[in-house]
Amino acid sequence: MKKLLSLLLLLSLAAQAQESSPLDNKKNEFRVDLLSALVWQKASLSYERFFGGNFSTGFNVNFSDSNQLNEDFDNGYRNNVPKFEFNPYVRYQLSKGKKSFYFAEAFASYNSGDFKEIVRMTDGSGNGYYTTEKSKYNDFGLGGGLGYKMYIKDAFVIEFLAGFGSNLTNRDKSPDVISRVGFNLGYRF
Repeated sequence: MKKLLSLLLLLSLAAQAQESSPLDNKKNEFRVDLLSALVWQKASLSYERFFGGNFSTGFNVNFSDSNQLNEDFDNGYRNNVPKFEFNPYVRYQLSKGKKSFYFAEAFASYNSGDFKEIVRMTDGSGNGYYTTEKSKYNDFGLGGGLGYKMYIKDAFVIEFLAGFGSNLTNRDKSPDVISRVGFNLGYRF
């Protein structure tokens, strides 16, 4: 009986040793999205805080001043152009690995940018004409996504993320669909 108890105790200690990782003591992570910077000329920075278990929370901030998007906006190919986005999120780890795992994400989005529309006007003598009016938009949206995260040397992170949602409050001016697609590099401490 003593041998059986000793064996169970040894197996329990071995299982606990496998479960612990240097990442367990590192609760904070900063990331930069390289895909957004290279493709969309958008600065995208993220912070994430890890809790015990499979949950984490964080936020992402985007600033955009893309020459291509601005040209498309000015030439009339699109009627809005996003400039700023703030995305708080909650994540749940779907797989059991410590150094690499899949996750699901639910996020909110506060976003703003420029909007333009063609408006019919009349002059003092009743003649009608069309003009372009520019204004700003602000909107709030919700969405979800899936991703994969991998750690190198228990500190450096590579993350792939794809998520989509919808703006809810100002859909006449803001984009209908909001996206969170990225290839992030970061550091966990």
